[in-house]
Amino acid sequence: MLYNFNPEDNFNPEDHGIEMDEIAKIYAMADMKEEQKKWAIKKALELYEDFSHLDAVEAVKAVYSLIKLENLTLVQVNEMFDNMISIFEETEEYEKCHKCLLIKTGVNNKFKV
Repeated sequence: MLYNFNPEDNFNPEDHGIEMDEIAKIYAMADMKEEQKKWAIKKALELYEDFSHLDAVEAVKAVYSLIKLENLTLVQVNEMFDNMISIFEETEEYEKCHKCLLIKTGVNNKFKV
């Protein structure tokens, strides 16, 4: 990413084939990624809160029953937990990451039987 910390250095991005609106797009895209990241963290915490008061076995039963009632599919559950695990790894919340992994594994094991 280009940073022009010294506006007096006579650097002109257009001299290098970079149009000014492209730079604006780059900054806008970076801002959007940051907002998406904040939203994803917020949603992961909200979803985690739904089963944080349950132990892993109870949480597995709750998620399994949602799948059996066809409120969720196994694919959706796996994707949700994969995303939550990634977010919790990135934010270094390893206890939450571990609990999500236990629940995901437990749910998947129930469907193998």
